[in-house]
Amino acid sequence: MDKNIVYELEKTLHEINSQTLALFREKKFPVSKEQWLILKRISEEEGSSQKDIAKDTFKDPAALTRMLDLLAKKGFVQRKGSKRDRRTFDVYLTVEGNRLVNRIRPILETLNLTVSRKLSARDKTYLFEILAKVQAH
Repeated sequence: MDKNIVYELEKTLHEINSQTLALFREKKFPVSKEQWLILKRISEEEGSSQKDIAKDTFKDPAALTRMLDLLAKKGFVQRKGSKRDRRTFDVYLTVEGNRLVNRIRPILETLNLTVSRKLSARDKTYLFEILAKVQAH
């Protein structure tokens, strides 16, 4: 296959996903990588609406609802009626959810450092600029 941008991006994402999944298995985290992304997003803005979480994690709203149901069943999140809109719910981490986020976050930060360790600060700046251009189109 000829080298092209889309293929190289897919190949890179595949490698990063493989490393992330291996870490989740090795550490026996009680959530999937997809569930982690939701927990991480909630931890960054407690009390977010399901709509905002779906948008920010690129999830279909129905799929997000199912994932939140599972995370609630596991005791990691809770929904509370929104003060802004009585028809919706805001999502919060539970104490257990916070503990899990605090356990997983440093491990994935280490993975991020490992993945990017051969890149100079200048390389990283260029990479982010290039990715922003690709995402804009």
